[in-house]
Amino acid sequence: MKLLKSIAATALLAVFLAGPVLAQDKMSQDKMDSKKTKEAPLKEHKCTAACKDGKHVYAHGEKGHKCGPECKKMAEKGKM
Repeated sequence: MKLLKSIAATALLAVFLAGPVLAQDKMSQDKMDSKKTKEAPLKEHKCTAACKDGKHVYAHGEKGHKCGPECKKMAEKGKM
């Protein structure tokens, strides 16, 4: 009987302690989903002096742009 009580107490304690953690995971997932939906749509590409011989140089935020190391460096500096 004592074993049954200790198992039940352990299970209740585990449920009690896991509740806030599970709720927090759900909230953080909701925040991440809302950030994805708030992203601005990509702009159409406008050629600049950097575009030559049919080869386009896409700016950050334009359709066709793929972020590389340069974009990551700029993001770290807060210039984007």
